[in-house]
Amino acid sequence: MKKTLPEVVAEILIHNGAVIEETDDGCLEFLATETLADKLNLPDYGKLRFGYNDSSGDAISATYDSELFKAIAGLLKGKGEFSVASFESSCPDTEKLLKNLNDTIALNNATFRMEKSETRKISYLLCYFKYTAISDEKREGIAQVLINELNLSAVPFEDALPELEAVGEGSAGIERHDLKRVFRSSYSAGVEMVKESLKDFVRSLERRLNRDIRRVHEYYETLKNEARIAIEKKAASAKDRAAREEEIDRQLKKKMNAIETECKWKVQDLKTKYSLNIRIEPLSIIRIETRSPVLWINIKRRLAARPFPVTYNPLIKRLDDLPCELCFNPKKPYFICDDKLHIICSACFKTCPDCGKQYCGACHTNGCPKCDKNKS
Repeated sequence: MKKTLPEVVAEILIHNGAVIEETDDGCLEFLATETLADKLNLPDYGKLRFGYNDSSGDAISATYDSELFKAIAGLLKGKGEFSVASFESSCPDTEKLLKNLNDTIALNNATFRMEKSETRKISYLLCYFKYTAISDEKREGIAQVLINELNLSAVPFEDALPELEAVGEGSAGIERHDLKRVFRSSYSAGVEMVKESLKDFVRSLERRLNRDIRRVHEYYETLKNEARIAIEKKAASAKDRAAREEEIDRQLKKKMNAIETECKWKVQDLKTKYSLNIRIEPLSIIRIETRSPVLWINIKRRLAARPFPVTYNPLIKRLDDLPCELCFNPKKPYFICDDKLHIICSACFKTCPDCGKQYCGACHTNGCPKCDKNKS
């Protein structure tokens, strides 16, 4: 359950030694220690208000954009950035999971077979990212990415956090990828998930951009017509018809070029105005350890094969999807590349616009290998 701002502020202040009491008007009365008062630049005793239009006497503003809120954030700096917890899960029947396996593993150019199943300890990272999307408007929010440290399957985590138990340093011996690789994968997934969450915002930007570009073109077409009429009227007094037409053509060409150049500048200004810049930054990470069924499959592409663990996710109560080993935010179906048997989603198994060859974006980050060889 999400907590209100007064509830969060009250918990933080109490944790730092303050005494808090809620008043009937929605404010918080506080009695702070000398140390806390110095850190937050507060009196020892006072009242906090949380409404923007609240006129609660001498109450101190504690809204999101207040100086006090920034100071409270400073109390948390460096704390809670990485923690480890355990989740007590109830493992489902493996036979039921096997029935859903074909739907989870939609391979377009390869086959797989089940090798073995086991129940073991695995771990997830729940990564919190703050995103900022800037165009002619600004949008901010928090993105939560849950990523499996064993197979790098990532999903947006929008559910309420289940009951977790802090475990200090965590358990040794759990098989997982290197933490840096897991974090990079979650960051990549987070960027794509934020883009998807902003689809309505992006569509709104595109509508306004197209509307404004249309208006610019209409305006400059009007200027062209007015310039054409003015030039023809000015040249009408010339007696030599051939000279008159030549002068009209010369002036029209010069004027039209100037108008079209200015129109292009205006359109480019609009594209810059409505371009979307998305920035995300990590806030905190929780490593969640749990027991779960692991289904080991063997993926086969032509004569090559690779083992891969498919896991049941007790936090979202379903099988984890296969990861896309490029974007980590896959769009089914999946493809298996020939070179290194990467699992690649349909959006990342790219078709070269020049030669039509499909290639793996994880193997060839610089583009089509066939065209690249031809260039060299």
